[in-house]
Amino acid sequence: MIRTCGAAMAALLLVGVGRPFPGRQPAGLKARPYNRIGSQQPPPGMSRSVVLENDTTLVARLGYEPGKGETSHTHPFSAVVVQLTPGDVDMTLGADHSRARREVGAVWFIPANVPHAAVNAGTATFEQIAVTIKPTRAPAPAAPPTEAPPGITRTTIVDNPDTRVVRVKFAPGSREPMHTHPNDLLTVQLTPGIVEIQIGSQKSSSERAAGFVQFLPRNVEHAFVSGDTRSFELLSVAIK
Repeated sequence: MIRTCGAAMAALLLVGVGRPFPGRQPAGLKARPYNRIGSQQPPPGMSRSVVLENDTTLVARLGYEPGKGETSHTHPFSAVVVQLTPGDVDMTLGADHSRARREVGAVWFIPANVPHAAVNAGTATFEQIAVTIKPTRAPAPAAPPTEAPPGITRTTIVDNPDTRVVRVKFAPGSREPMHTHPNDLLTVQLTPGIVEIQIGSQKSSSERAAGFVQFLPRNVEHAFVSGDTRSFELLSVAIK
């Protein structure tokens, strides 16, 4: 887990208007800006359900049917997009364009005001988790990453002024010491596992499915522990 969080506005992650594959923005068309805060209906062939929202972030689960997706658009906040189930993704992000098979845990960071669009280029539906980073959040103090405890492996995927995204693997029985961090933290379960967590004086243990999302406020003492006989992975999204 990263020891390194949040603040004040209500916003929904906005997705572009639907279009059939192949999904690249036609030449001469500009990205459509979404500057209004509020609810935006997903385009045909896409679904969106809000998982959680607070002053720091809004997290939504997105579904893409084959050949469906977004047109190029922008929004005035940055976001982290996580591949939750495998799929063939046609992604345009600024001047970059790629079309590739994306496995569980693939991550894109989308800066504010940068044109982007994602399209399902495959033959099966896939899902993503989208994490909106609200620009009105309370800024967090700088906090460098820390060493991982025994049995826990951390791989940093994104580290910029808005967020640090780390892929964390827990071996069976591995545990963190109780600790705090000065930033808000979001975790996204990538593979199923029995997760024990202590937050303050409260302990809980549950079987977490892929896609389970938890928000931990800054400066709250906590620890994650593996209660499983198999390894599991999650993403740790520190919001700076």
